[in-house]
Amino acid sequence: MSTYTRTSLRAAIATGAVATAAVAGALLTPATAFAQSGPCQVTEKIPSAFGGMSVSLTSDPGTGPIAVLRDADGKAVATVDRAHPTDLADGIKIEEPKGGAPVFYQRSQGGDTAWQSHAFPALPKSCTETGVTYKLVDGESVKVTKSGPGQYSAVAAAGGKSVTVLQTRATGWDADGFYRGMHVTLSSKTGQVYSEYTDSRSGCIVSTVVTSVFHDGGSVKLTIGPEGPKAVLRDSALKAGATVDRAHPSDLGAGVIIEGAKSATPKLGQRTQGGSAPYTYSAFPELPAGCASGTPAKAATGATAAAAKTPANAPVQNGGQTTVVPKGAVAAGAEFQQGGSDTGVLVAGGAATAAVAGGIGFVALRRRAAGRV
Repeated sequence: MSTYTRTSLRAAIATGAVATAAVAGALLTPATAFAQSGPCQVTEKIPSAFGGMSVSLTSDPGTGPIAVLRDADGKAVATVDRAHPTDLADGIKIEEPKGGAPVFYQRSQGGDTAWQSHAFPALPKSCTETGVTYKLVDGESVKVTKSGPGQYSAVAAAGGKSVTVLQTRATGWDADGFYRGMHVTLSSKTGQVYSEYTDSRSGCIVSTVVTSVFHDGGSVKLTIGPEGPKAVLRDSALKAGATVDRAHPSDLGAGVIIEGAKSATPKLGQRTQGGSAPYTYSAFPELPAGCASGTPAKAATGATAAAAKTPANAPVQNGGQTTVVPKGAVAAGAEFQQGGSDTGVLVAGGAATAAVAGGIGFVALRRRAAGRV
């Protein structure tokens, strides 16, 4: 709640200096003024219900609507936003009708005094781009839409229900997660989706994908075969980076090591800091029965070979924008797995578990700072 009271507001606007400034402002400036501070952020200045004051209404797809009550000098007096939409002490509030545009309300008196309403400024059409459809490695389609700079959502239709697979919040913060036996990534720069099977096998060579501790969208592919273990650090486009294996089990510069590289139970260690910082460990998959070390690997054929691939399918342009709202319970058979350590990354103020419990199927995305490699 604001520390300002209705009495202090009236006292402020009752002073001669404020009254003079208010009259001068009314003569020199239009009733409303628009300003666009970014490609997807628009602000409109409107008169306050309190004479001599103003309200700045800002539309931003990333943060939601924000209304700031300002005094005659432009100093912020009170603020309402999506997280705190009502300030009755200062007579301002925001309402967002389901499926509708947000509206700002204000009044100078309490009780039965009527509220004055004003719609928030509309965002440019370029802020909501036409959706693009990608096919995942298993043939399932996901549609990607953009709501702002670096803000993409990838939505799939599972069991007749819309499921938000991944979301990005800002450029440089790519997303990845595990969905229906696949590892899926979403670029915050282009909206491109990449996918691969989480587990695959080609003869006596077995692979699995685990999350990376280094940056958003990154992952590590762990492979084991007769020649021993190998771990490949990849970016969100599945492009290979640092590699460690039995012959070269450590890359301290990249923060990855293989412990027990010559044993039957090797494990990958990752860390983002040097010195005495601890490693985060992931076990390598087990060798299949009959594939002891030294046994030549067999070439993959048919479905096994297809499962070992990690393609990024070409997008198919859709005819128009579609807004997908997840509804109902999580589709039967869908698998969701949290990656990384941040539990409140998809829905402001809520963890992935709460999102699923509320009937929204989210695959968790990881929000670690980029460029820690």
